[in-house]
Amino acid sequence: MDTIRDTDLILYHYRDGLADDEIARIAAALAQSPDLRRRYEAIYATLHAADTLPGFEPDAGFDRRLWNVLDARIDAAERAAVPPAAPRRSWFERLLAPGPRLALGGAFALAIAAGVGYRLGRESLPTNPTVAQEDTLRASRVLDAYVTAHLRATEGAVLTAVNSDSAELLAGNRELASNLIESNRLYAAAATRSGNTRLADFLRQLEPLLLELANPPAGGSIQSTDGLRDYLDKTDLLFQLRATRKRIDSDARRPTSA
Repeated sequence: MDTIRDTDLILYHYRDGLADDEIARIAAALAQSPDLRRRYEAIYATLHAADTLPGFEPDAGFDRRLWNVLDARIDAAERAAVPPAAPRRSWFERLLAPGPRLALGGAFALAIAAGVGYRLGRESLPTNPTVAQEDTLRASRVLDAYVTAHLRATEGAVLTAVNSDSAELLAGNRELASNLIESNRLYAAAATRSGNTRLADFLRQLEPLLLELANPPAGGSIQSTDGLRDYLDKTDLLFQLRATRKRIDSDARRPTSA
């Protein structure tokens, strides 16, 4: 059975976020599996293309237009009417939704977003510090936009687990949480590489909660829900989740220096 996910292949490409034995396991699997090599080659091509994109100088309204588009997409998804039995999903949750492993297209989107974080940690010394600083800030804001949506989806998964008694809705929530684990690991590694240890540490703190949401105890819905509420009360994790999302969103909206 193929247990190597697309996110594992992305981390393998950067040799970051994986233990040495896991890197060796993936290397051995790539040598043995043509299908896995094709998946890796497709992801590698996307990452390489992102790494080699020529620099560009956005016009003065670029940041505003980017955030207008992101805000419109997120707000539209939140307002959209859904069938009573179906979970409400944002555009980012729909991206992560297909199956236990990220679909290749979803992995490409995550690869581009996480690749921004990796590039921030690999930039050579700039010849023009002012321009380089502005470019780094713009790249960081792209990653922040993805992380903000990820935290919003995580908050929604937590609230659904605590407040819903619909078996169908909770089943969809477990699938969402399982997919969020993969993206959470990828963003934590990207944040570490870009030097944002505060965000990386917080994302790693979320993983046990996401694992619990993806694999709740069988049969004990009331007891497990009460246990989750107690855990959230003791750790104040839901408040930290909201505060971190709002802090990133506020920092990203802060105008660049003229």
